Amino acid sequence: MHDLTKEDEILERLAGLDNPRGFFMETVSIVAEGVEQMLRRAFRQEEYAVKYAIEPLLNREGPLSELSVRLKLMLALGMLSATAYQDLELFIKLRDWLCDSRKDYRFSDEALFNRLTALCSLQAVGVPRLPNADAAGDALLYAMQRDRQDQMTRSALLLCVTRVVSELGKESPI
Repeated sequence: MHDLTKEDEILERLAGLDNPRGFFMETVSIVAEGVEQMLRRAFRQEEYAVKYAIEPLLNREGPLSELSVRLKLMLALGMLSATAYQDLELFIKLRDWLCDSRKDYRFSDEALFNRLTALCSLQAVGVPRLPNADAAGDALLYAMQRDRQDQMTRSALLLCVTRVVSELGKESPI
């Protein structure tokens, strides 16, 4: 089993995703894998405990099958900081919102950007907003500015995701 919290693997998995929907779908997938690994490291590894206690808790029908429930447990046990928990929950909400939406958002779209500002890790990194050019004016300048804002926001999100997911790689969680 390899450690999915390694920064290079996270960056590689997210590098080719240029739209927010795909980005957050993969982000939540990375988070789910990291949470699974962290919980398994926290529980006893005795064969009996794994077979009769851990597997029933974590399998698809178990009480800890949902990612949000797992995150709440990890927060309650002190395995996650409050800010990491808030960001991880927001990643899930962003994924769900983007998947439920018929619109294909860009990272620079106001509706998405406003939601992103709630991320604690993004506040720490900071993403400057470029002044918007007039869409009716110079179309090429407007397109270039939108592309640049998309790139800056996406780059900041990459840093945020790697920072937050790195908490799931703690050696001794409990």
